[in-house]
Amino acid sequence: MGELPTIPSVYLTVNKMLSDPHTSAIDVGQVVSSDQVIASKILKLANSAFYGFAGRVNTVPHAIAVLGFNATKNVVLTTGVLSALNLKNPIEGFNLAAFWKHSAAVGAIARLAAEEFYAQRKEEAFVAGILHDIGKLILAICSPDDFSHCMEISASKGCLFADAEKEVLGICHTDIASWINRKWNLPREIASVMINHHKNISVLSEHTRMIAIVKLADVLARGLQLGHPCDYSMPILEPSISSLLKVTPKKLDTILAGSFGAVQSSMDFINAS
Repeated sequence: MGELPTIPSVYLTVNKMLSDPHTSAIDVGQVVSSDQVIASKILKLANSAFYGFAGRVNTVPHAIAVLGFNATKNVVLTTGVLSALNLKNPIEGFNLAAFWKHSAAVGAIARLAAEEFYAQRKEEAFVAGILHDIGKLILAICSPDDFSHCMEISASKGCLFADAEKEVLGICHTDIASWINRKWNLPREIASVMINHHKNISVLSEHTRMIAIVKLADVLARGLQLGHPCDYSMPILEPSISSLLKVTPKKLDTILAGSFGAVQSSMDFINAS
């Protein structure tokens, strides 16, 4: 646990402030401005194409007003996580850019899927999709030799990276996600996705719909070959997910039609974060 990275304290402060209905954009802006990295990235995102804002935003409170509190919280969380996950040395055979592209794709497709199946939580689905696999990256940071061994096994056996992790370590990246959540205390819904996205949906209860959306997004991102999730396998998408979400061919076509454009916007979000 001592080797796990620490999330910036500004996230914890902002997250607490945004739960208070009396908090203003100016209040949040003052706290965010204390972290120059997060402040600059909120400004960059507010001026980017991701949220479609055509004008120029010059102050952090204005950026927060443009983005809204929910999006601001997501930016602070994602920026905090990404800044904590610093892979200092490259690992042979591991393409970090491709990993983040897959993560961006799962986030983008999860957001599209949530628009069809869980519209009130689409922003949370976006962040949950981006962060669902960070346990893999933490393994790469903390134990690069084990990570490399897992990649070799998943490639040679054609199995999921999670199965290779269990063979090598007796645990997988979802267990690591559970450990990091004890240290970071992430939003429960997002943490639940990180911890449970390889479990059968039928044995879950809390946050099941969000987990199902991210599982669906992961399979679609893999099928579209968007980025690289550290293996070349396809997780089993249990039939109960279709019935839970009420997936129809028309809705699936809508999600797929918007995927490639949404992924590019999602990459803009990650780059800004």
